[in-house]
Amino acid sequence: MTQSHVPPAALPAAAADFSRWTGDRITAVVIGSLLVLLSLVLLGVGGMALWADRTQRDAGYATSDVHDFSTEGSALATEPTDLGSAGVGWLYSPGLLGKVRIRVTPTSSSSPLFVGIGRSSDVDRYLSGVQHSVITDFWTEKMDTVAGSASVSRPGRQSFWVASDTGVGARTLNWDPNDGSWTVVVMNADGRPGISVGADLGARVRALPWIGLGFLVVGVIFLAGGALLAVGAFRGRSHV
Repeated sequence: MTQSHVPPAALPAAAADFSRWTGDRITAVVIGSLLVLLSLVLLGVGGMALWADRTQRDAGYATSDVHDFSTEGSALATEPTDLGSAGVGWLYSPGLLGKVRIRVTPTSSSSPLFVGIGRSSDVDRYLSGVQHSVITDFWTEKMDTVAGSASVSRPGRQSFWVASDTGVGARTLNWDPNDGSWTVVVMNADGRPGISVGADLGARVRALPWIGLGFLVVGVIFLAGGALLAVGAFRGRSHV
C-alpha cells in the first residue's frame, strides 16, 4: 500500500500559516459573521414592512389575511394585548398603531353577532366559569379551550366594552387604542354557544414605511460593518 508523506519542509510552513490566525483576527471574523446574520434579519423585517405598506393597505389600513376560528363554547376571546407597556411594548403603543379595525364575518350562522373590546380584567370576570376558546396565536389560528359550565349573559348588556358592534352579517369594529391590557371578544348576540367566523385585523400604521426604512438602513450598516471586519481579518492574514 502506498503511503503519502508530508515533506518535512511543509510542516513549519503549515504551523506558520496557522499561527497567523491571532485571537484578534478570529474575534473579528466571529463578530463580523454575527453582524452579517443580524443584518439579514433586519433587512428582511424592513423589506416586509415596506411590502406590507405597499400591498396590504385596505382603505388606509395595513390589513392581515382572513383567518378562521370556531368554538363550541360561548365566546372567542383573544389573549390580553398589552399596549404601551415597558420594554418592547413601544412597538404596540397607541401612537404607533393609530386606529385599529377588526372585521368579523360569520361562516355558519345568520344569527346576530357581537364583537367587543374590553379591559382584560373585565373580560376575565365576565367569562369566568364560562366555556370559551382563547386565540393564542391569530396568525397560525392556534386556540386553547377553557372549560366551564356557567351560563353567560348577553354581551350587549355589559357596560365595560370600550368599543362594540352588534348585528347580522359581517361586523366591523373601529377603535382608537389606549394604553392598557385589552381583550377582543366575539360572541353570538344572545350569548348562546357555538361560533364560527372569519376575521382580519387592520391598523392605520402611518409610521410603517419609516419603520421599514429604519430597519433597512440599520441592516445595511450592520452588513457593511460585518463584511469589513471579516474581510479585514482575511486580508491581515494574507499579508502577514
